[in-house]
Amino acid sequence: MSLLPILLQIAVVYLVAAITPGPNFFMISQLSLAGRRGVGAASALGVGTASVIWASLALLGLAAVLHQLAWLYETIRIGGAIYLAWFGFKLLRASARRDPAPAVVPDAAPDAATQQPQPAPHLRDYLRAYRSGLFTCLTNPKSCAFWTSVFAAMLPAHVPGWFDGAVLLTIGTLSAGWYGSVALLFASPRAQRGYRRVRRPLDAFCGVALVGLGMKLAADR
Repeated sequence: MSLLPILLQIAVVYLVAAITPGPNFFMISQLSLAGRRGVGAASALGVGTASVIWASLALLGLAAVLHQLAWLYETIRIGGAIYLAWFGFKLLRASARRDPAPAVVPDAAPDAATQQPQPAPHLRDYLRAYRSGLFTCLTNPKSCAFWTSVFAAMLPAHVPGWFDGAVLLTIGTLSAGWYGSVALLFASPRAQRGYRRVRRPLDAFCGVALVGLGMKLAADR
């Protein structure tokens, strides 16, 4: 039996799920807009790591066990809801702050005259962004149910060990590739210039979206 079509089916299903805007998308886009390209890429790597962890648990059958432990599942779900709401409230609070008056630099380029240059990110900024991506994905137990159902529906009863490795490699590559592309897109100079013009309403929109997703996660069973 050829396993390549099965691998492609899993890849397509995951890519469709990843492209659909959700907590990961909003978090990465905001970190990329408000920070540097590398910071957004670090958060995308965190999401990719968490995706591989959830898929590994599902392949090992531990995700199904987690789903049966109602108290642990509920703890992760409520913790994830609180984390998303906290991140959203931070954006709402940032949207309420007015930017300081821009310092006009003589003979500077138009973009340089509208904003002071940002300092280069430190290692802790990259680690914080990676942690944000990791926690955003890990604290969403819907990933547990997603991978359990996908593997139950698509994987044959017995597959060689190398195929499990190929599945995890595909998931990690697609996750890092897609969310890394999102980070690069929103960290582009054009996106940065547009973001500075609409920072407050955009932060408010993303904040409301994340708070809403957190509330939905808390209300879902």
